Amino acid sequence: MKIVGINASPREESNTRIAIQAALEEAEVKGATVEIFDVTKMNITPCQGDNACKANGGKCVIDDEMQDIYDAINEADGVILGTPIYWYNVSAQLKLVIDRMYSYYMTPAVDQLKGKKIAMITSQAADDEGIYDKERMRILKSFEAVGFEIVANEGFAANNNPAEITNKSDDLKRATAIGDKMVE
Repeated sequence: MKIVGINASPREESNTRIAIQAALEEAEVKGATVEIFDVTKMNITPCQGDNACKANGGKCVIDDEMQDIYDAINEADGVILGTPIYWYNVSAQLKLVIDRMYSYYMTPAVDQLKGKKIAMITSQAADDEGIYDKERMRILKSFEAVGFEIVANEGFAANNNPAEITNKSDDLKRATAIGDKMVE
C-alpha cells in the first residue's frame, strides 16, 4: 500500500505539512509506503486549458514536475491533500495541482483512480473549525468525481503562526487518525 501526501503550503514550518506528516507517519507505522510532495518547491505550470490531454488519452502534455505527482498518484492507494486556507479558499499551489488533475476527467486515464482514497487537511488562522468545511468538501467532491473515495475532511483552526500545531495534541491525534483511515 502507498499513500501520497501533497503539501501546498509555502511556509517552511508549515502547520499543514506537520499535519500531513503526522498522518503519513501513522500510515507508515501501519505498513504503508509513503511519499510527500512539497508543491511550492516544484516547477508546476498552470493548466493551459487546451484539452491536449483529452486528445492524448488523459495524459497531460506539459512536461514539468507535475508528471512526478501523476506517477505517484497512479501508483498510490491513497492521497492526502494539504493546504492552508487563504481568503476562503485553498492556496494557489494546491489549485495548480487540482487544475492539472483535469487531465483524468472524461478520459480512459480516469480508470486508474477508481477506488483510491482521498483525504484533505487544511490549516487556518480563523478560530472556527467548521468555517471552511464547504471549501474542503468542494475540492474533495472533484476528486470523488474521478473515482476517489473520500475518507477524511479535517480543518485545523487557530494556526496562524509557524509550527503552532505541534503544541496541539488533539489536532495531532486527529491528523494521525487520517493516517489510520487511509490504510483501513
